[in-house]
Formats: sequence, C-alpha cells, structure tokens
Amino acid sequence: MNFFKKLQKQFITPQRNELPSFSDGSILRYRIRFEGIVQGVGFRYEVYQMTTQLKLTGWVRNEMDGSVLCEIQGTNKKIEYLINHLYQVPRFQIDSVIKEEIPIKNESSFRMAN
Repeated sequence: MNFFKKLQKQFITPQRNELPSFSDGSILRYRIRFEGIVQGVGFRYEVYQMTTQLKLTGWVRNEMDGSVLCEIQGTNKKIEYLINHLYQVPRFQIDSVIKEEIPIKNESSFRMAN
C-alpha cells in the first residue's frame, strides 16, 4: 500500500451510509469551539464530511490557539448528532466544547474557512 493510501486510511473516517431520521425542528446557528487534540488529525475534514451529509451549513477553521472554531446552522438534533459523532472518532481528543447560539445567516453550504 502506498504512503498516501495509508495516510488516507488514517485520517478519513468512512462515510456513514445510514444516518438516523431527524424530525423537523427550528433552524438554529451555533458558534462552537472544540478544544483538545483537534488540529493535525483530520478534524476539520471530518466536520465538513458530516455537515455535508447532515445538510448543515456554515464553516470550520483552525485557530492559532490550537482549537477549532465552527459556525454551524441547522436543527438542534442534527448539530447534537454531529458533536456526539465527533466525540466517537478515536483520533480526536476533545477536551471541551464551547457552544454559543448566534443569529441565523442566509447560506446554502458548508465550507472550510482556512
């Protein structure tokens, strides 16, 4: 197996084929800061993959202090599902999650900000 395939296997969590069904709910937007071992381990990519599958909008970026900052918009159940999923990924060590509700924005996709 070549070097890049090994890296890909190490940093990419397989996509979930079956997500639970989510009931409709109010759209909310949160600014969420993840602290711990969350940089250099594929964390932003995992957030991007899961938010795309969950049809959430917003962005994710690395911060200079070693944390990862996101703004995520969607239903509370989908956002909580995302956070719980991230806790389950073995290569991440999330020490704290700081979540603050912020005003909704008009956007249609999720992006990596840096």
